Amino acid sequence: MEGLKERVARNLVLCRKGAGLTQLQVAEHLNYSDKAVSKWERGEGLPDLTVLVALSELYGVTLDYFVQEHEGKQPPLPKDKRRRLIYVLCACGLVWLVATLVFVFLGIFGVQGKTWLAFVFAAPATFVLLTVFSCLWGNRAEIFFAVSGIVWMTALSLFLSWETENIWLVFIAAIPLEVLALFWFILRPKKAK
Repeated sequence: MEGLKERVARNLVLCRKGAGLTQLQVAEHLNYSDKAVSKWERGEGLPDLTVLVALSELYGVTLDYFVQEHEGKQPPLPKDKRRRLIYVLCACGLVWLVATLVFVFLGIFGVQGKTWLAFVFAAPATFVLLTVFSCLWGNRAEIFFAVSGIVWMTALSLFLSWETENIWLVFIAAIPLEVLALFWFILRPKKAK
């Protein structure tokens, strides 16, 4: 029975960390104390069946996941994270679909020139979407990555679309924006986990 407690404890920790939750957040979800969650995760006790069912729903796993050995495997993404990932991928796919349609229609109607810029401008639009989703669901590092993408992809888009002698200066203008984003990343308080 001791091996079962340790296995369940390991799996509870894996699932909680995979879901990005703290013991306190799990405890609040279950209406238990964080000390009870800590006790389960240390293998000093087992949650009862109704709690295991609630935990399996929270983590998006089956009940038997808790009692099986999972050598080095990551727990599956919780349903919430899977759904969020699908939303992000669909939204980004929509941006690239619009870029493709613009490119095709420009070709159909015989527009000459840099029609491929439709794809170039899809890149900063994608990073704008990633920034929005990161602000809703992500952490500081994801937001910083998305904002940096906006800065540099916008500079690249402008560089490729304008044919003036000093257009390379847009990259110089992007440097202070990147520095501001970096300061924001460093100085912004971390979310409590």
